[in-house]
This record gives sequence, structure tokens and C-alpha cells, in this order.
Amino acid sequence: MRPIALVSSRCRECGTPLYARAFRSWNDDGTITARFTSDIRLCQIETGTVAAIIDGLSDRIGYPVDLIAIKGQRKAMRKITEDFFALGYGALGFVSRKGPISHLIAKLTLGVAWTVGHALPEELEYVPGLTFQVKMRKPYSWQLMVGDVWGGFEALHNVTAEARYTVEGESLLILIEKVGEGMVWDEPSRLQLRRMARVPRSAVYERCARCGIPLEVPRDTEWDAENGMVFNRITGRREATIMVEPLTAMLGELEAELGDDTPLVVQEIVAEHTARSIPPRAAAVMRSEGYRSALDYLRVSGMGNPVSVEMREKTMSVRIDNPFSTLVIAGMVGGTYGALEGVEPKTWWVADPRGYMIVEVCPA
Repeated sequence: MRPIALVSSRCRECGTPLYARAFRSWNDDGTITARFTSDIRLCQIETGTVAAIIDGLSDRIGYPVDLIAIKGQRKAMRKITEDFFALGYGALGFVSRKGPISHLIAKLTLGVAWTVGHALPEELEYVPGLTFQVKMRKPYSWQLMVGDVWGGFEALHNVTAEARYTVEGESLLILIEKVGEGMVWDEPSRLQLRRMARVPRSAVYERCARCGIPLEVPRDTEWDAENGMVFNRITGRREATIMVEPLTAMLGELEAELGDDTPLVVQEIVAEHTARSIPPRAAAVMRSEGYRSALDYLRVSGMGNPVSVEMREKTMSVRIDNPFSTLVIAGMVGGTYGALEGVEPKTWWVADPRGYMIVEVCPA
């Protein structure tokens, strides 16, 4: 299975691959949504940020949180897939769970994962409703990939399964095996796919005249189809397109398991990672161009629309409409401030249920 056509077919005007322009919509409110259902929100995120959260929490508490992250992602993928199959009064799920159709869906899902920078997948075995074995080369996050494959298989076939997985060098081996009919939910009250209200504020894009995609996307993005990876041309760092709700559900699972201090710890970890990712020379250039410009990547990445930035003495206040994750956004803003000002940042934030957040940062 080599879904190269999804990447090799490109817009003749701007060069964007088929997947980016066919299955995603950049909206004029700083969000990206799946074209087939606007309820599924997406964003482009640096893969190092995801790794920093999981590894950073493990380091701070002294034991791995990998299994917590996997189970949170599994639950969210189950729920999103189950909701999708419920469309048409369940008719979509009824048709999709048929043997040949389910195998086709599994192949297409692996193909999409390839094109959005998740990994280079190889199907090793598939028995509809019973077994799925897959090899993922260079996964963007081995924990979230396990959760995605595990939960997706269970929801596709309406079964409960066990997962076994090993990491060997750059490769992740996943084996999913059915253990029961129907999906058994552990701690179902924890699974909350948190969706904030959306503020219909304009996020201005210069769009391709032919395919309509924001021109910043092909300008800033490099698709490495042969290796299943995506890179930011400006930073050189790897990125991946992810669904927002599973990420927030995974963070909620970590908080439920580790305690109420987890959100603050996550924000601090992201701030430290963001600051480390901005070298001094880049920080000087970004500071000369202003914080509004420095935070504009949030809009293009579908993370939210930074509509205002105010500096009062040494305190910066930022309003961001439609944030994809208040914790991660607060960390990114705090880390950017810390890198550009050359200080240890102190960050606090508040989310308004109407769909925006205010982040304030000053020297610690």
C-alpha cells in the first residue's frame, strides 16, 4: 500500500498536495476542520511539543506516563469514530463494518496517516473484526499512534481489543487482537471531547486562486512523502496534523490520573520546550518584527487566531480566539515571550466560554 497519489497529485498553481486541499478546510476564524464533517477540528503541531509533554511529565513525576497517554488517545479515537459511524442513523457504521469495506477503510486511514506526517505505515496482517497488525516507521508519537490504531480498530468493528506494541529503533510494531464483542468503556465519565464555542472573527488569509488554500501553507510546509513526514520549512522541525479533541482528551486523562496540578505542569513544559526551540538569532529577528507576527503561526496552524497583543511595561497580554488547547497555547505564548525577552516567564491565563482566551506573561 503506497498512497503516494495523495501527495504526488498537487495543485498546479501553489503546489499543495491533494490531501491538504481536499480533506481540510482553513476557516476564517483561525481553525482548521475536516472537510467531511466540520465537527472534527484539526491542527498542525510540532511533533516535539507532543513528545515534550509526555516525556516531561514522566521526568517530573519519576515514572512513565506512556500508558495513560495511550489509553486517553484510545478512548478519544473510539468516541470520534463511533460518532462518525452513527451518521445516517447508523447506516454508515453498518456498511463500513462489512469485511471488505472495513479493510478498505483501514487502508485509507493508514494512507491518510502517511500524508499528514504521522508515520510510514506497513500493514502486516488484517482479519476483519479479529486482528490488525501494522508497522509504523518513524512515528510522530509512538504513544498516540498506538492509541489511534487501537481505538480506531475497536470502533470500526464495535469490539473490545487488547493491544501489544514494541518500539524497535525507528519502528513501532502494533498488534491489535479482539477479546470481546462491543466496546467496554473504562472510566467512561472521564472521556469528554471538549469543544469550546467558536468566535466568528475574521482571520485573514491570502489564498491560492486555484485551490483556495492559504498560501502560507505551501510556502512554509515540506511534505516528505517517501518517509511519511512533514516539515516546517522555516524552523526545519517536524510537524503533524492531528485531531484536536483526542489531544485534549489525552491531557484530561493525564490530569485525572496525576492530579489537579497537571495543567500547570503541562503549561510549564510547553513553555520550556517552546523557548528552547527559538535560538537567540531567531529571537532577535522575531522581537524586531513584533509579537503579533511572532504568534501568527497559531492562525496558519489552526491553533487559534491571535487577534490582539498588548504590552504594558513588561507584561504582555494576548487575546486568542478559538484556541485549540488553552494549556498548550498558554505554554507556547509564555515560551515565546521568555525566548524573545531573555527571561524566565510567569504565565497565567483564563478561558472564556464564548470561545476565546486571555494569556498574560511577565518576567518571573
